[in-house]
Amino acid sequence: SGEEGTTWNIIMWRDHRAYKETEEINSLDHEVLKYIGGQVSIEMESPKLLWLKRNKPHVWRRSGRFMDLTDYLAFRATGCDVRSKCTTGCKWTYLPHKANDGDSCAGWSADFFAKIGLDELVDEGYERIGNTVHDIGSSIGQGLTKEAAEELGLVEGTPVGVGLIDAHAGALGMLGAETEEFLGKQIPLERRMALISGTSTCHIMLSKNAYFVPGVWGPFRDAVIGGYWVLEPGQSATGALMEFVVKSHWAYKFVQSEAEKKQMSIFDLLNDHLKTMSNYRMQSKLMAKMKAAPSVSGFEQSLPPASSYEDAERINQAIREAKRGRPSPSLKPMGLKKIWKGHVAYLSQNLHCLPDYYGNRCPFADPSMRGVLTGLSIFNTRENVKSAGIDELAIRYLSVMQALAYSTRHILESLEASGVPPVEMLFMCGGVSKNPLFVKQHADITGRYIATPRNNETVLIGAATCGACASGRYKDLLEAMKAMNHVGNVIAPNSDPAMALYHERKYQVFKRLYRDHVAYRDIMKGEPSAVKGETTQCEAPSCTIM
Repeated sequence: SGEEGTTWNIIMWRDHRAYKETEEINSLDHEVLKYIGGQVSIEMESPKLLWLKRNKPHVWRRSGRFMDLTDYLAFRATGCDVRSKCTTGCKWTYLPHKANDGDSCAGWSADFFAKIGLDELVDEGYERIGNTVHDIGSSIGQGLTKEAAEELGLVEGTPVGVGLIDAHAGALGMLGAETEEFLGKQIPLERRMALISGTSTCHIMLSKNAYFVPGVWGPFRDAVIGGYWVLEPGQSATGALMEFVVKSHWAYKFVQSEAEKKQMSIFDLLNDHLKTMSNYRMQSKLMAKMKAAPSVSGFEQSLPPASSYEDAERINQAIREAKRGRPSPSLKPMGLKKIWKGHVAYLSQNLHCLPDYYGNRCPFADPSMRGVLTGLSIFNTRENVKSAGIDELAIRYLSVMQALAYSTRHILESLEASGVPPVEMLFMCGGVSKNPLFVKQHADITGRYIATPRNNETVLIGAATCGACASGRYKDLLEAMKAMNHVGNVIAPNSDPAMALYHERKYQVFKRLYRDHVAYRDIMKGEPSAVKGETTQCEAPSCTIM
């Protein structure tokens, strides 16, 4: 942009300054919004561009190009300004299905940009946002320029493929893997969902048909594989939220010190401590020292069958009753608690979390949502401040982790409610997917098998898949995925109906937390409730409560 002597300025996806612009764009109810879940997200480019024009007009005027990082790297490598159908389709309101081979600009809506006040982009022939948009994995120009080849230590002319957003590259790097070796059958591509879990989480599904789901980004045509539509739910904060909750706790200094002594990560230590706590509660005896970080199998401890304490059919009936918000009088509470106490998940029985600390990306697409943590107490810290503090922190960490998994279940149910075929298997990658307890909680709470990749660098595998296609090594992306995607491990959900009942009850609390939070917000605004079906009036004028 040239501001303050710089050549390039950067606006992060997590920059939420364009709140007003986002609301204005969504108030138009334009046709293009149909393809991004019914409303533009504050994390997408059009509200950010409008904010930039209004708040930094000198930067707006002097900017020669507005690019996603993916397209910028391709530009630096080849000298060609070729944009990706992934970046433009998923983040810029570009509609690939309306474009054609001879006219990329047909994918842009001139009417949309005019109505939101960015008509200059149209007048310029879309030059600053991309008037050449190509398929994923297609070859760009003549490959690496001489300058780029020298900087990278590669050969001039090396093919460069049109790339993807990092999360979508992660999906491309694992969704094509064979599953028959692990499950005895091959799960269809359209029954798989990728979870790219790091700072945030992107949930990505591919389909031959276009499904329109309120609050879910998409459907985007050709945004990962040509001929397939992409649905992209997600969570704005995942690893970032877990880290925030842990580091902001008063006992963090104790956990940090213990982790340094044991030469292990903070999260491994907390996972270990949770298992120690569950064993202590189950065996009713103190374990003097925390053991080494448990393996995945440590969270798959076998539990007594349901028949040993209660009739299995009555438990299944209780699950159905819980889904309808009804009590289960036929069950013996003590029998259930006995079995629940043998599992790590039960430690959070009285602590519940709504994980929308950074707003809700899906299924409500509400950046004004905030997090909730209910069930807090003052621990008895007179005898052992350190021990009590670590206990409380570990349970809070577990509660947040479970809330993120309940959020994924909520997303899955929202998709199915809109006619999307049920997901049979989740494929998880990213930094947080290396946490075995995080993965296991997702398997148990969603009731799905979860595959983790053989190679942890799945995003790089996806990028390499694009390069392999650009070089002509494979005829198309599907063939490349089949050759380059591999499952490393599969985690099964807990099949015990008692644990299914526990998570069903926790999930009902999770959904109630959302409704309550919205009601509290409406009360403070003096507005009618935004929660459907809620009409109870409070004593204050124009207020609504649950």
